[in-house]
Amino acid sequence: MGRSHIVHITPVPAGISREAAVARLHDHVAMMQLNPLIVRHELCDAPPAATKDEAELATWYSITDVINYLPGGIAKGEVSYKACFYNLSNGIQTHVFAPAGVDIKSRWSIGGNEPGESREPSELGVDKPKEGLYIKEEIELKCNMLMGAFVKRNLQNSHREVHDKIISMAAELQEKLKSALGIESHAAERPQSDDNLIKSEP
Repeated sequence: MGRSHIVHITPVPAGISREAAVARLHDHVAMMQLNPLIVRHELCDAPPAATKDEAELATWYSITDVINYLPGGIAKGEVSYKACFYNLSNGIQTHVFAPAGVDIKSRWSIGGNEPGESREPSELGVDKPKEGLYIKEEIELKCNMLMGAFVKRNLQNSHREVHDKIISMAAELQEKLKSALGIESHAAERPQSDDNLIKSEP
């Protein structure tokens, strides 16, 4: 069984607050709708493999993806699985129990600093922005070696798009909040996503 650690970091444009960005991550339904692979989802019970904390504290969904097995959509099919969402103060944790023993744990968080706040300390091997906020997605993937490259490719392709859409929705929420307060605001152009680290563990 192979294991991989994948990290995606995407800068958040100036003008979007931490509060607005975290609010987008806490919207479970929106997070699923943003994923281009997901076609259906509904609330469900936790699977037997879930830990006690996951079963009692997290919110569970039955999710169906459409997966392209060959480039260009020549061969594709549906895959259904169960996943949980658990809100954190700065983001969210998810755990996917997929067929064929594919196990994916993710942690999405909003890091960095807003204007007037101190910079975050540097981290070895993590090329995060020195100023401003960013989305950090950390993935622990466990699956058999034959499926590893296929699963990672699908994660990479879909989650780049999810990051972009989260920022777009956060910007919309920020505009609504400031409009309600009578404050003019224009979020900056979104910087390009930065996929920093993909490391397979032995």
